[in-house]
Amino acid sequence: MYLLTENTADIACPVEVAYEYVCNLERFGEWFPGVIAIESANDLAHAAIGKTYLETVSIPMRGARKIGITVVAAESDRLLVTEGMLPSLMPRMEIQFHSTAANACRINWRMFSRKESLLSRVTLLPLARRIMRKRASIGMRRLARTLENNNA
Repeated sequence: MYLLTENTADIACPVEVAYEYVCNLERFGEWFPGVIAIESANDLAHAAIGKTYLETVSIPMRGARKIGITVVAAESDRLLVTEGMLPSLMPRMEIQFHSTAANACRINWRMFSRKESLLSRVTLLPLARRIMRKRASIGMRRLARTLENNNA
């Protein structure tokens, strides 16, 4: 896999609250830039392995695209991993949660590409890395602000 970006936020809110909010991916667009809409595509609970979503994202120079997202791993209050079916990128999102105090946590957010071709690694992925770094930085600040305001 190819790491596109990684970002960490220390948040003044209990890890349980952060995990519950973040794992409801229908809320992803509230804090992550470029997500136009996201909706459940099956009846499984959020963070259940096999839970699917249909995400509409803004892709530079291509406009809005719909992507199927599937939860592939989850551990309560610790981890959420999803994989998307965007052929040009084959994204994998990993979010780790760590309790740092009774009312504080650290969230580590990473985005990878599962695309293995050398051509992608020298053409598309460096551009995707620049875009995702900017979006992740903004998104993690928004997430921290949202969780801290809701927890106050």
